Amino acid sequence: MNQYHSTLKSFLRSTILEASDRASTARAKQVVITCMFLCCICYTSTTKAQKAILLENISWTTARDILKESSTIVIPLGAGSKEHGPHLPLATDFIQAEGLKHLIAKQCEVIITPTISYGYYPAFIKYAGSTTTYFHTSRDMILEIVRTLAAYGPRRFYIINVGVSTTPTLASAASILRKDGILLYYSDYRRANFTKVDETYRKTAYGGHADDGETSNILYLRPDLVDMTKASNDSSAKNKSGPMTPYVLAGGTYNPSGINGYSRLATKKTGKQYLQAFANTIVEEISEIKNAILPLPKESKDQYSEYIGQYRDNDGKKMIIGLHENRLYYEWNGLERRNFFPLHPVTTDYFSALPFNLLFVRNDLGQVHRAWCQMTGDTFWVYKVTE
Repeated sequence: MNQYHSTLKSFLRSTILEASDRASTARAKQVVITCMFLCCICYTSTTKAQKAILLENISWTTARDILKESSTIVIPLGAGSKEHGPHLPLATDFIQAEGLKHLIAKQCEVIITPTISYGYYPAFIKYAGSTTTYFHTSRDMILEIVRTLAAYGPRRFYIINVGVSTTPTLASAASILRKDGILLYYSDYRRANFTKVDETYRKTAYGGHADDGETSNILYLRPDLVDMTKASNDSSAKNKSGPMTPYVLAGGTYNPSGINGYSRLATKKTGKQYLQAFANTIVEEISEIKNAILPLPKESKDQYSEYIGQYRDNDGKKMIIGLHENRLYYEWNGLERRNFFPLHPVTTDYFSALPFNLLFVRNDLGQVHRAWCQMTGDTFWVYKVTE
């Protein structure tokens, strides 16, 4: 389809220029009609070829009709700004995630969200332009996106994971979501089915970053952003630990190129084959997710009972902590938003809602007796009222 669009674009450009040179009104009208006709063909072909629904392209009323418990949601994840050597763009991971998204859209009847372009990438922070979130931020971002969508019905989610360091954050999120009865799975380069794809199309046994595999993928998806004159075969990080760094720095692995592998061996043909094989593997996993048994939500009444009760701040304002549909909720100064902002557990004694964070504090006997609150930027203490 990309090649078709390129051919169409070239044809339209040359035809319009020809019409302009001849200053022919009749020819110009013909160009407009031809353009409209070809664009309709292009749109129809793309629509028919795509089985998935892209969430970003529909209205909220359409989303309301399709976001059901039976729906499977696919979330692409790829760094929008992370070094990939001097020959590839910072958006290399994002471009791959987008490419896989469109390949999968042709094969799966799923709902695909916009691509997440930020995550946990701590190993590249010494290379200019590379960005990362903290581990908990990356994990919580997935939790918050999934929980928001799950509130409309869906319980099955799959992450197109273009990264390695993001995998533990996804595993942590999946573990937490299971307690809510939500199934989250994700692609993992280290899993045997994906390793097989890697071994099939990688030219050498060594690589892993900005190598021939990733370079091939971008040569296929966005050749205009690749400068092969700057590509190199770099194994300077082989068998070394520590984050890579473009300059000598204690505790790091000196790698001036930012390449970990043999990028000079990349080809556009390999990129096409690799991406299709990777997409096929993802499609197989999505199919399994669609038919998998959902985890049972964890009953939390007994676990949360010690938090439930009345609290007051130093000015006498009242807070009520209660339980609704297996989740804690709060009422502050007479206002209650249980249907909008339930409290989700973050860690022991720490809960969070969209506008509100709550940390319960225990006394010497291990009993909850007060709580630290953060509400839209303001912080204050409340104290549990004993009966």
